[in-house]
Amino acid sequence: MKQTPFSKLTVLDFSRYLPGGYATQPLADWGAKVIKVEDTGLGDFCRHDYPTINGISYYITALGRNKKSIAINLKDKDIVKFFLKMAAKADVIVESFRPGVTKKLGIDYESIKAINPGIIYLSISGYGQEDPRSLKAQHDLNMQAQSGYLSVNHGSTSPLHLCDLSSGMVACQAILAALYSREVSGAGAFIDISMYDSLVWWNSLLDSRFCFNGKVCKKDDLEYPSTCYNVYETKDGGKLALGMVEMKFWESFCQAIDAPDLIDAHLHRRWEVPEAFAKLEGIIKGRATAEWEKWLEDKDFCIATVLDKAQAVEQITRENPNTLKYVNFPDVGSVLQTNIPHNISTLKTNIDDFVQPSRLGQDTAEELRKVGCTEARLEDLAAKGAILLDSPVDPNYVDDVPLAP
Repeated sequence: MKQTPFSKLTVLDFSRYLPGGYATQPLADWGAKVIKVEDTGLGDFCRHDYPTINGISYYITALGRNKKSIAINLKDKDIVKFFLKMAAKADVIVESFRPGVTKKLGIDYESIKAINPGIIYLSISGYGQEDPRSLKAQHDLNMQAQSGYLSVNHGSTSPLHLCDLSSGMVACQAILAALYSREVSGAGAFIDISMYDSLVWWNSLLDSRFCFNGKVCKKDDLEYPSTCYNVYETKDGGKLALGMVEMKFWESFCQAIDAPDLIDAHLHRRWEVPEAFAKLEGIIKGRATAEWEKWLEDKDFCIATVLDKAQAVEQITRENPNTLKYVNFPDVGSVLQTNIPHNISTLKTNIDDFVQPSRLGQDTAEELRKVGCTEARLEDLAAKGAILLDSPVDPNYVDDVPLAP
């Protein structure tokens, strides 16, 4: 990748799954050297989620691009010594162990700070390092439940892990803030990311609504879906998403479909104006999806066709090829990659420049050599299972879950 202002940064990422991987992805895409520090067994668990191609998971392919991988056993004291040499030269460390684990291993913030005062050390946990709840097993859905979000969402699970994503975004923001602070003050920082607090922040509008609404907030009490902001089925089974919150759009739309009597039903919910809902459903169902799309061509309404994922991918790759694009990663072939949306003039990211994720342990030897490990020592460490030097793709691997054509 080309040199950028981030190219001088080294990030050691111990985290597993989505929050840490999502947090360090922009740093890797901007040119920072991001090294996934994994164990010698399974490595990051996301390497094994289905579906897979050649035994390589979609998950690591999405989150691991532009990142290196070393596989080491941090319970081995010799390995810890080498790791501390790496940490002494690093700028950022990201970890998601349960509180107390890094201290037992001798790689906690205080230990690293003693040899690298400028280190930015970020810890991700369920509820923060000082909260006893972080010592118990929790996942995204559990914290959605505890935040009150699931009750507002009628207990529905989401295809996206909202708590994980909010935590990853908050973590990335915190790293950037700490880097800027260090640039000004010269001091490193410890960052304590609570996944729960991150999701609560994303709930800020719901919680404010709860306060203003007599301490009540449930799905049926929200503004939407309302007559003007809802999904309606077309004649051929397609769907249109209407989002005409502004009266100027809604009024023009009602006049255009010859239904001026619907104007006053603008932001009302179904139980308030059932007749208006029924009438609009009938009107939308009177035309096929393509007919509505043709009708909308010369009109400025907030209406969009509901695309399935295949239709959306085809459209985005055609119309926004640097947002979503098929690229060739040697180990898996042609795969979709999604660009980060930070359109910064000095940090342009091009999908064509992305490099496939390193295999588990692929960069172990290279990185350990840089901190003084000899070839003989590498062989000894590998022989006793303290490091993994690479996990090459098995050409005979049969994927357990076949991909859809």
